[in-house]
This record gives sequence, structure tokens and C-alpha cells, in this order.
Amino acid sequence: MTGRQKEWKRCGWIGLGAMGNPLSRRLLTAGYELQGCDPNPDAVRRIVDAGGHGARTPAELTAKAEIILSMVPNDAVLAEIVSGRDGIAGSIGPGQVYVDLSTVSPGASAAVAEAIAKTGASYVRCPVSGSTGNAENGTLTLLMSGPDDAVKDVEDVLARFGENRLYFGPGEEARIVKLMINMMVGVMPALIGEALEFGVRQGLPRDVAVDAINNSVAATPLSQYKSEMLKSGDWTPMANSNLVSKDMDLAMAIGKDQHIPLPFTAMVRQYYAMLQAGGNGGDDFFRVSTWPNWGGKND
Repeated sequence: MTGRQKEWKRCGWIGLGAMGNPLSRRLLTAGYELQGCDPNPDAVRRIVDAGGHGARTPAELTAKAEIILSMVPNDAVLAEIVSGRDGIAGSIGPGQVYVDLSTVSPGASAAVAEAIAKTGASYVRCPVSGSTGNAENGTLTLLMSGPDDAVKDVEDVLARFGENRLYFGPGEEARIVKLMINMMVGVMPALIGEALEFGVRQGLPRDVAVDAINNSVAATPLSQYKSEMLKSGDWTPMANSNLVSKDMDLAMAIGKDQHIPLPFTAMVRQYYAMLQAGGNGGDDFFRVSTWPNWGGKND
């Protein structure tokens, strides 16, 4: 998407976790003034140490910013930062734009759109595809929807996060696209794990089997990105199983409501439930690839 772009100077960022921290720091590096807000004071302190400023509440942050961005974990947190006490909706107004980069349900996002519309401000949905490394490097894919003019206005800011910026329409289209993608992302490690187990049990060294997949027509950017993790068994999270499970749950809720069969998503979601039951939901979601070896435990 190209067109007019507004010159922004003052940004606010709500949610300074594993993704929000590197993305907000990219704005600081690019020369934007930045207010940061997070319930974790250490997260705010890291932004202050990097040259930003801390805000105690979303409302305080919004009052000092031209464009407000957020990256939060779920529907409930999104609703709280927007419409809760000291939320964005109580301080935002005409001329400001709110951009949410979280992965949330279309229904929760539609409620935010309604709340922001009453203030005269604009609301852009911008969930992202990629992990922490992509956030640090500015190589995310941005999935955008919302008012066309507002999306064009913020494109220069969003360009700091990735070159691939796709616009899908004026409403919740980007939310649907993100869930569609994450359904596939969530299922893929289980399939890869099954294929790897087959090869290893026939005598192939695990690293040889991984390389064979990644140099074949079955290779995907995701399998290649996770290559070293698959070889080493180090499940230090880039995106943890709890978050991927949440996204699968959101998709399945829509499927149930609209009678859309999602059998593969539903089956693999049970593998994630087994990981979570074993206390490993905080590990990288690709740990699900080990399911053929569990034998009653999480290996």
C-alpha cells in the first residue's frame, strides 16, 4: 500500500514483552519519541534505559502520544487497556491513531473498533507474522486492516517492523488472516515430528533427517527457521506453546460457531494440551514435534 503518510514524532507503546520490547526499541533507534507502558516495571525500565520514557497507565501514555501501538497477549488484556479504568479510550481523540499488533479474536477487536470510533480517533489492526528474531531485525510480515487513510498515515512507522505489509480491508480481515496462518503454524511441528520420527527409527541421524526435509519440496520457511532447534532439542522459546495454543483456540471457537470443520487443528491442539499438562507450555511451540517419543511423558 502506498499513498499519503503523516509525519509522526511521538509514539506510545503498551506491552513491552518479548515482541513489544524489540519493536518499540526499533522506534527509538529510528528517532521517534517513545512512551512505554507495561505492568512489569522492569520492562518499562529497559525502555527508559534505551532512551524512552515510562508511563504509569495507558491513559497517561495516550495523552502524550500521536500514535499509540500495543502488543498484548490476549482478548482480556486488550479490552482492559482500551476500555478499562485509565484505558486508551478515555484519553484518545481526533487526529490520533491506535494500532494494535496483538493476535486476538475478531470479536474482541470489533469491540475495540466500536470504542475507538466513539472518540473520533482511528483504529488500525496490524497483527504480525514472525517471531522474536524477526522483531529484532525488522523482518516481520505485517497483516493490516482498518480505514484506508489511517493505514496509509501510519505506514512509515510500521515500515520499521517489516517490508512485507499486506492490506486486507477496512474491518477485521487482518485478524482472520492471522488466525488462518497460525492454524497452519501450530499444526506444522506435529507433522514434521512424525516424519522425523519415521526417518530416525529407520536409522537416519536426526540432523541428516532435518537437513533432508529442509532441502526438499517439503521444506517451508518455518521448518528452515527451526532447523537448529529441531536438531538440538533446545526449546528455549521464540514463541511459546501457550500462545500458539491460544491462537488455535480462537480459530476453533470461530469454527465451532460457524460450523467450519477444523479436524487437524483440533487434533494437534490436544498435543499442546499434553505439553501444558506436563508443565512445558512455556517452551517453544516446536517442542510439539517430539510427541511421537512422549510415551506418557514429555521428552
